[in-house]
Amino acid sequence: MVDVARLAGVSVSTVSYALNGTRPVSAETRARIEAAMAELKYTPNLMARSLRGRRSKIIALVFPGQGRGIDISSLGYILGASDHAQSLGYHLLLWTTEIDSLASLRTLVGQGLLDGVLLMEVRMDDPRIAVLTEADVPFAMIGRTDQATETDWVDTDFDQCVHDALHHLTDLGHRHVALVNQAAPILEMGLSGAIRTQRAAQRSAAQLGLDLTAVTCDSTAPAGTALINHLLDRHPQLTAVLALNEQAVPGVMAGALERGLRVPDDLSIVAVAMSEQAALMAVPAITTISADEHEMGRQGVEVLINRLEGQPGPNTQKLFEGTLRVRGTTGPARS
Repeated sequence: MVDVARLAGVSVSTVSYALNGTRPVSAETRARIEAAMAELKYTPNLMARSLRGRRSKIIALVFPGQGRGIDISSLGYILGASDHAQSLGYHLLLWTTEIDSLASLRTLVGQGLLDGVLLMEVRMDDPRIAVLTEADVPFAMIGRTDQATETDWVDTDFDQCVHDALHHLTDLGHRHVALVNQAAPILEMGLSGAIRTQRAAQRSAAQLGLDLTAVTCDSTAPAGTALINHLLDRHPQLTAVLALNEQAVPGVMAGALERGLRVPDDLSIVAVAMSEQAALMAVPAITTISADEHEMGRQGVEVLINRLEGQPGPNTQKLFEGTLRVRGTTGPARS
């Protein structure tokens, strides 16, 4: 830092301010410092800064793939969180260890190199919360548990999304609808979004007088194809699908087409929590009802960083409503 300061013609403290953002530095001065750093090939040592200031500026985003990996919509949350963390002077580390690997999580937070943790793929009863609480590591969640806890979280309003989606299908004359949820093991482990979607669908279907068939499906296109064939064999009166399974939906569409059915003339499809990018990749483009995943990721990491920066106040617990975007996969129910 002394060498950088000498080359840039500034004090060592000014270089420090430019690196850690503790005080404002003019654009011209920052440019000189960055040019000096580039010429000297100087990179701040995060480990040394952590030892000196007891702050690493590193956040772990814990995303267990649970056998289905990271789909396009999940990537939206991650990029939203990562981009915003970087703009606030933090680094985001993606950690893909499964929820049941609590020993790995304890090891991760026990190294003392993390300032905080952002949890995704939250269970209704999530064991990771106890680990983080015991380690006294600040955390926030994208998702929420089934308990009223004093934690910071942002989440999709699955009740509103499912109700509006089924109301849309009802207005189009559909009376026989299938809910295509996540794989059975994911529901059994209590993934919050999947459980809330199923409960909301059952409630709304009863209110709207719909015949609802709830099924699980692996997160692959071939699984979606096999499932829709099985469903139509057993329920030939089926005219619509509500899906919380982004990776299976293309297979559902392909399976219907292979049977000689047209989407949406013979089968309508609405996807919950599917990103616009994923929806527009299909032909026809998929009708969706989704919250803004990028904004949820941004706000999730901001809530955590506010805590890390010592901002007081009550816990942030915010539901994001989904927006219904009618595209090419929904239409009037066939006669």
